[in-house]
Amino acid sequence: MNESPLQRFITSKANEFGIPGSAVAVFSGGEESYAFHGTTSAEDTRPLDHDTLFHFGSITKTYTATAIMRLVADGKMDLDAPVRRYLPDFRLSDEDAAATVTMTHLLNHTGGWSDYLSENPEDSLERHVAGMADIPVTTPPGEHAAYKNAGFTIAGLIMESLTGMKYDAAMRSLVFDPVGLTTAAFTTSELKGHVALGHAAQADGSLDVTTDWVAERYGDPSGGIVSTIGDQLRWARFHLGDGEGVLPRDLLLRMQQPTTEVQGNYFGDGIGISWFLRTVDGVRTVGHGGSMSGQYSWLLLVPEKDFALVTVATVGPNGIPYNQDVVRWALETYLGVVDRDPEPLPFDGARARELVGTYETSQGRVLISTPGERLVMDFEVTEEALEVIGTAPDFPPSEFGLLADADDQYIVTDGPLAGMRGVFSRDAAGGIETINLAGRSYRRVT
Repeated sequence: MNESPLQRFITSKANEFGIPGSAVAVFSGGEESYAFHGTTSAEDTRPLDHDTLFHFGSITKTYTATAIMRLVADGKMDLDAPVRRYLPDFRLSDEDAAATVTMTHLLNHTGGWSDYLSENPEDSLERHVAGMADIPVTTPPGEHAAYKNAGFTIAGLIMESLTGMKYDAAMRSLVFDPVGLTTAAFTTSELKGHVALGHAAQADGSLDVTTDWVAERYGDPSGGIVSTIGDQLRWARFHLGDGEGVLPRDLLLRMQQPTTEVQGNYFGDGIGISWFLRTVDGVRTVGHGGSMSGQYSWLLLVPEKDFALVTVATVGPNGIPYNQDVVRWALETYLGVVDRDPEPLPFDGARARELVGTYETSQGRVLISTPGERLVMDFEVTEEALEVIGTAPDFPPSEFGLLADADDQYIVTDGPLAGMRGVFSRDAAGGIETINLAGRSYRRVT
């Protein structure tokens, strides 16, 4: 049997990046195409196929947001209403922020507070949200977009309050069953068929198999979705359509309209209701990624071309550049859309010295240095995060450069993060205060 161009590309690219398992699905010209590579894990011989279940991580946020929009359609929810209308006891370390944060702020990452990790994977949504009362609020709600899971955990708790159901049951009622997603689930007890395991690549080239999926109950609204690649493509096609009687078309399209702009962000130019919005070669794209349990994924829509793509790779960090190459190849091959990286400026010692330092969140640490007249970033997972997520991949140091005509924006030029764009921000006095990497805002500590 002759291999399709998609299958040939996936096989070649997966071998290039050392990907133990990958699945890719494309909808173009009214037809679906699939390609698979590898096995369920580096320690298993079962090939990946249409029945394999993958953990799609943060793509879940688009599901939670869609369920919220169903509540909006039913008149039970107002996106501009304060969270306290639905959770009267909601608390943050800043009372003004707690009183004014809205549903939209939760769904477009502009809540203004840091992410929050719990060491207890069995925490209910209610208990986890109560634990947010003491986390720092760094910017007023609505002022600045910084990627976080916490907003979607709160949204999940509000869903429970308004529906009288647990989050997973509410999702099945509001989204899974109406859209026809027969394999989508959250907990391992629900899983049927064979399951792909993720991997963490280490500096010596070895792969640590993720034998236990990360499955915190409180993390389900932000990253718990498990399904086949086919159900993910079904989900993508739903968002290309007219709502199929599940969601009014105007609300479905509203999700894809910008609610906030983002500067120099890896995810795009703006954020809708959960979706990341980006213009590529003059064409508007809508997408979201996921990384969980050693599995890295990306879902992309090109509404004006009636095009959708889903890709998942079962290893980090190489799954990141692999997925990027898959997306770029598909855009060019199917649509003639070329995604080009901007060229960075030559090294400028004075500007580089402004950036040198350590930047942190609860989940990671970024160290900026200038060895040999090069700008280099080194990313580390914090000890706190490792206690929750377990084994993490080894991220080698990556060079990056500043961009012309873009205030303190940068692009990574090598390593697994190559092509990723971000931006440094300054405080009122003009000093460098944060770095935005992969959508998350890391605050300077040294």
